[in-house]
Amino acid sequence: MTEFELIARYFTRPNRSALLGNGDDCAIVAPSAGNAFAVTTDTLIEGRHFLPTLDPFKLGRRVVNVNFSDLAAMGAAPRYALLSLTLPQIDEDWVSRFSDGLWSVLDAYDVELIGGNTTKGPLAIAMTAFGELPPNQALTRSGARAGDELWVSGTLGDAGWALYALTGETKFAATPEQIAKYECPEARVSLGLALRGIATSCIDISDGLLSEAKHIATASNVSIDIDIATIPTGLQHVSRQSISSVTETATLNSIENRAWSAVADHLGQHCLLFTGDAYELLFTAPRQQHDAVAAILKRENLPGACIGRVSPPNAAQPVRVLDAQLRVMDIEVKGWDHFA
Repeated sequence: MTEFELIARYFTRPNRSALLGNGDDCAIVAPSAGNAFAVTTDTLIEGRHFLPTLDPFKLGRRVVNVNFSDLAAMGAAPRYALLSLTLPQIDEDWVSRFSDGLWSVLDAYDVELIGGNTTKGPLAIAMTAFGELPPNQALTRSGARAGDELWVSGTLGDAGWALYALTGETKFAATPEQIAKYECPEARVSLGLALRGIATSCIDISDGLLSEAKHIATASNVSIDIDIATIPTGLQHVSRQSISSVTETATLNSIENRAWSAVADHLGQHCLLFTGDAYELLFTAPRQQHDAVAAILKRENLPGACIGRVSPPNAAQPVRVLDAQLRVMDIEVKGWDHFA
């Protein structure tokens, strides 16, 4: 199979709304009347952003969802996409499954794939996604104000825990649900649209909770306090199961069991605050919108919670984490850095 046969068979569909789609040097598109485009791009590299063992169908879904997560954070509705695919060789079975996963998400949002590029090299996939929104309703990182509440959708820590388990960096096990959250995250597009006019700032959690909170604090010139006990997560329950998975073949005394429990709790806290790949939305909203936000999460059938508050700027500590007694914890705010 040639490069162009691959494109025609697996990545070409008839145009619907694009003025000019796949097949020319450029595509030509325009937003619908009164709207503007929000545009984002993400690159996924094997061994860096996904494991070599990841099923290609799941990888196809992941590529689209991580891009649409950025659109969700802006309150934009996905409309068009471009795909650049670097393959070590043409494996038609792999490409077929990858494209099936890709189209399963694109079709769910009625998004057109309007072009892209293919080349030979180590496996890497880049997508550029276009979303539509009224320009005066975009959710940004810079709108948080003192007095706002800090909210998060979904549960946090699960994807990070799964990654540690899958790579063998911990002996603790991950549940199938946690592995699914890491391998196949779901963009919160519908939630982002519902938050237009309610949220004052928004960001998706791709690089870790504290890192993203710091982005909002910096862009908005505010400080943020996070109550660690209120962050929604399933890790407390899972860590107990995981301890059993480690110790079931050994007879341990109570001190050894407490030691394993402490290790699990430490890893759980790290996953909760620092690991990425959650692709949930972190956003702020005025306190008077508390009931409205709670109703939106319920309507979206999403877990989520108010996990903190916004205060005037604090250059020394733009983001603070408070324990269950509301004492400031000694935690350095950091997140994922590709070049660290």
